Formats: sequence, structure tokens, C-alpha cells
Amino acid sequence: MKCLKNEPLKKHTSFRIGGPAAYFLQPKNMEELIEALKFAKERKLMYSVMGAGSNLLVLDKGFPGLVIKIAGGFNDIKIRGRTVKVGAGVLLPRLINYLARKGLGGLEFLAGIPGTVGGAVVMNAGAWGKEIGDFVQSVKVLDNKGKVQIIEGRKMQMGYRRSIFHKAKLIIFEMVLKLRKSRSKMVRNRISEFLRQRRMSQPLGIPNAGCVFKNPKGRFAGKPCLPAGKLIEEAGCKEMRVGDAQVSAKHANFIVNLGDAKARDVLKLLTRVQRMVKERFKVQLEPELKIMIKSQ
Repeated sequence: MKCLKNEPLKKHTSFRIGGPAAYFLQPKNMEELIEALKFAKERKLMYSVMGAGSNLLVLDKGFPGLVIKIAGGFNDIKIRGRTVKVGAGVLLPRLINYLARKGLGGLEFLAGIPGTVGGAVVMNAGAWGKEIGDFVQSVKVLDNKGKVQIIEGRKMQMGYRRSIFHKAKLIIFEMVLKLRKSRSKMVRNRISEFLRQRRMSQPLGIPNAGCVFKNPKGRFAGKPCLPAGKLIEEAGCKEMRVGDAQVSAKHANFIVNLGDAKARDVLKLLTRVQRMVKERFKVQLEPELKIMIKSQ
């Protein structure tokens, strides 16, 4: 496992934004992950864990400690009946297409999301009214002392775009999913349809980090609150721009990098959108985008 110094993190995120990591490691398996934690502990380094960087904003100054990237390792997929054991570094597109070939369905709604399975579980990723947490039976994690734990069922505290893994100092490296039997052709057709819908409604060809804000709960003017993208659009924020960061013209809950956007541009734009939505609708939008500022 090679340790990189001053590694530009913009190379490792879908936003293509961010400064360097002082140290960067990409473990391939649990043994190397344990080594990475020891590396940080021996040097008294802060550390941050990332998947494929598809829902992540790295600050312009980068990260002063160790960044551990799970994508690129932990790539095993094992199927037994309807039960699937999958490594945290497996990319969602690979998993979904593999399941289609094996006649297992359920996760098609995640088609088009470029992240890792581990990252999807951490944020309980979802779309079209479904969430990956509905299919997760258990998760294997490594704590900050290098010990393996298995977390099951309600202990994962899955909710809308949240789980216990957001705050706990736990690194997911494997999970068990329970899916349903289906005909391969039907699964592929559903994947194609979800991909078609994403292409029509989202700015897939421009660097971005997915949805920026969570959909708010509650009611406004006696009616259920609108989705975040609709609130942003009706507040007049669509195509608003700071530097090369712009609210997407295709979907207002996306901020896109038009070429050389900085993290400070994204944060300034994000704050401006929140303020305008709050002024118009009295709704405080909560970011879904993860910002690499906290360390463990």
C-alpha cells in the first residue's frame, strides 16, 4: 500500500474540487485498512474516510491529516440465494449490473449513482421513494481501535439520508443485503428506465456531487413541503452562479462545476440558496452534501 503525500483530492471527487490531503492511502483489504489506522495513530494524524467521492466537497485548503479512500479496494461480491455479501468499495453501477445478471432485483432505483455501496449505506442513499437501508441486513465495521464489529437491524439507525455511521467512528468495509429474485430481463429494463429518468432530469455530464440539499419535511401554507429542487427553483435560484459554481439549469438541487469552481464558491452559493429559500418559504434547507471538515 503506497502512501501519497500532498495528493490533490479534486482527482478523487466527482465535483473535481478541493485541495490536497497531507497523506493519502487506498487500502485494498481489512489488513491494509488496519495498517492505515495505525499509520494515523502513530503519527497522531486526523483522518477522514471517503468512498468514491461522489457526494463530497473538499475544502480548497485540502485536509491536513490522512485521507483513507475505500473505493478501489474491498471489491468482493458473494451471492447465496437472495443474500448478497458485498465489499464497501464496490461501485454501485457494478453491483447493480452484476445483480441483474444473477436475477436479483431491488436496487435498480440506485442506477446512475456513481458512488460506492459503503458510501450509499452511510448516507442511506435513496431515490424515487426508496432507500438502500430497506435492503441492508447487517454491516461489518472497523472501529478507531482496529476492532471489527457487526451492526444489525435497528442498531444501524437508518433514516432519511442518515445512519449511525454518520457520527460514530466506524468504517464500513462489508455489508449483507437481502434482495428479491427476479428475471434478469426485468431487472435490466428497470435499470434502463431509471437511467433514462436521470438523464432527462439531472446534469449527468457536468462535474457535480449529486443533490446538495435534503428534501425538507413538514408543511408550508397548509400543504406538504415541496422538494428541495422545486423550492430552490421557485425562490429564483436556478442558474445562479458564484465563480464557476452554478445552480444547475436542469435540476435546481444540483450545483455544477463549470470548469474551475472552488469550494469557497460552492459554499457561498449554497449559503445564498439557503437564505433565499428561507426568505421566500420560511424553510431552512439542510445540506445533503458531505463537507470534508471533520476528522476522527
